[in-house]
Amino acid sequence: MKSNQLAIGFVILAVICIVVAALYLFGVLQIFASTTSGPHVKHAILFGALAVASLIAANFTREKAV
Repeated sequence: MKSNQLAIGFVILAVICIVVAALYLFGVLQIFASTTSGPHVKHAILFGALAVASLIAANFTREKAV
């Protein structure tokens, strides 16, 4: 299923993941973390990887111009 709307959705999801990754990296976000202080690098890496995966999915789902 190739759709520009789906690709835009994946890009929006990637932006959200990047923001969440930055918040975890700077220690602002503490959701699902075992400790309540300091940066959570593992969570930041996870959300960064999810952002990259979402951008790859957006590339595959967008309509290509011929």
